[in-house]
Amino acid sequence: MPVISKSKSDNEVGKALSALIHEINKGLGQTGGLISNIECDVTAGPFDATVSISVFIDGDAPREKHIIGVNEKGYSRENSMAKAEKQVNSALEAFDGTIAGSYVTTMSSLPGRVYTTIIVALNGEGLNKNTVVDSEVRRKRIKKGLELLGNDPTVINVARLANTFGVSRTMIYKDLEYLGFKRS
Repeated sequence: MPVISKSKSDNEVGKALSALIHEINKGLGQTGGLISNIECDVTAGPFDATVSISVFIDGDAPREKHIIGVNEKGYSRENSMAKAEKQVNSALEAFDGTIAGSYVTTMSSLPGRVYTTIIVALNGEGLNKNTVVDSEVRRKRIKKGLELLGNDPTVINVARLANTFGVSRTMIYKDLEYLGFKRS
């Protein structure tokens, strides 16, 4: 079970968070498996802020996964949380997957200045597009899926399967033929 654990400091939480998420997502793109847990810490002082994130990963399948995060300022706790919620929900709309973990904190620096930070770990539904799956592994996965579907190749969506593996539909048809299935 690999762990990606990093920390960034800057003069603002938002800047540290943005740089850290970029770095962690780069590492997640090169790591197989799914996010099983996330632990975060955000601290802010008058002159600096530090954000730390640890991501725990299970398995080794080349799955898509991301960390998203926002830091929003408001005039009250409710206002900053509403702004952060809106930003996170907007980001979640563009992602097809499940939430693996989250972190929320609200801090007040001065009267009328309240900051909410939300960090969310996401596991995608598909394979990581940056990871190449060789034909042998792809065929094993297709065969396993077909076994679960009663060995009926007509029930699979070839276009979606091709998109999932990052290959053409023709390649999926060739895989099916290789596995001994005919599809019209």
